Amino acid sequence: MPAPASLPAQRLAAVRRHAASRRLAADLERQAAHWLAAARTFRDAGEFAALEAWRAVERDTGAPLRREMNAAVEDLIRFGESTLLLIRAAQRDPARLAEAAAAVQRFRSRYVQVDTTLDFLGDAVNSRTSPRLRAALGRLDDLAVMSMAPVLEAAGKPCPRVLVYQDKGTGASILRAGVRLWAPGAVMPVAAIKIVRHNLYRPTSLFHETGHQVAFLTGWTAAMERAIAAALADDPALRTMWVPWASEIAADVYAFLWTGYASVAALYDVVGDARTILTWPMGDPHPVGWLRTLLGCAFARLCFGPEGPWADLEEAMTARFPARRASPTLAPLLARSRAALPGIARACLDAPVPALGGRPMWALLDPARTAPGALAELERIAGPALWGSPHWFRSDGIRIVALAGLREAEKPETASLWIERARDWLTGAALAA
Repeated sequence: MPAPASLPAQRLAAVRRHAASRRLAADLERQAAHWLAAARTFRDAGEFAALEAWRAVERDTGAPLRREMNAAVEDLIRFGESTLLLIRAAQRDPARLAEAAAAVQRFRSRYVQVDTTLDFLGDAVNSRTSPRLRAALGRLDDLAVMSMAPVLEAAGKPCPRVLVYQDKGTGASILRAGVRLWAPGAVMPVAAIKIVRHNLYRPTSLFHETGHQVAFLTGWTAAMERAIAAALADDPALRTMWVPWASEIAADVYAFLWTGYASVAALYDVVGDARTILTWPMGDPHPVGWLRTLLGCAFARLCFGPEGPWADLEEAMTARFPARRASPTLAPLLARSRAALPGIARACLDAPVPALGGRPMWALLDPARTAPGALAELERIAGPALWGSPHWFRSDGIRIVALAGLREAEKPETASLWIERARDWLTGAALAA
């Protein structure tokens, strides 16, 4: 039993511990109240995108986005409210303070995850900043769905809705429908596709990104890996190099089957950076830019014949960037890859699609429809109506993208005219006229 003289000191220590517990509990309550109040502001979608932008996507895409956002917000708010209840319980029972402090940290982390999710979705919606841009992005939404629907219908898969948004940079990207978002439990209800400004009116990259979505839903990527591996069975080093690129190659094949040579020229404009075209960054899922361009030219040669603008592009690129300028370890791989390209290209085009019963993608998407002669025939038959008729948009909208991209690539002196024509077509200005 402690000596009587020590009792006042023990009482003083207990009082101090109690006061410290009260201060800690009060501060935890203050922190949780702040994050909870901030979370409740998320209930207003106008915090993230203008009402006009939401209205522009509300019909088919905005509604599921809002539902997913609202579910994430309400789950966050419930998390915050339960954290406050735990803190108040800890005010009565200081033994639970450590548990309450850990809960506050988890709530903070969850808030950041939800904020990241809502900020991304809000920025995507809010990129529709003007009537013309809203019109263009809305038509790209439709073209993206049109590019997936025939394949996914044949595969017995539902076709997701698409939200196309404009952003900076040189290359497009996709956040696929069905992937998990930053907020726990939140799943992307639509495919969000980034289109960059310089390619907004030459949007062949849109179909590269929808190719990623289709490949994911049909099991095509794994089949592409096997096809490439078989084509390079006699060269283990090349096989090791090429097989990890299968996902991006599948998407390139998809864009090529829909838009032909236009996709190859547009791709080269992205990868033709002198600083990177002959480099192989560790872990990059994209083929070396030099090989990726040559592979696109090989697709064109196989499908359209040896002569055409693809032959000119290949000659110009290899003259400007000879393989010998690559690093000593990469240069021989580039040279051997170039020699193997006809077989690689054929294997990629013929790769079976499991969800299509093993048929290749070209069995549904005939590349002959985007051959230069076929596009010229479309231009001749439709005449001026091609650029203003809703009928031609619905029946051949993606081939119109292919035609405009081809003409821009073929005739650099008239590139501005073709971009303006495509701009008027996508924004509806041609139809209004």
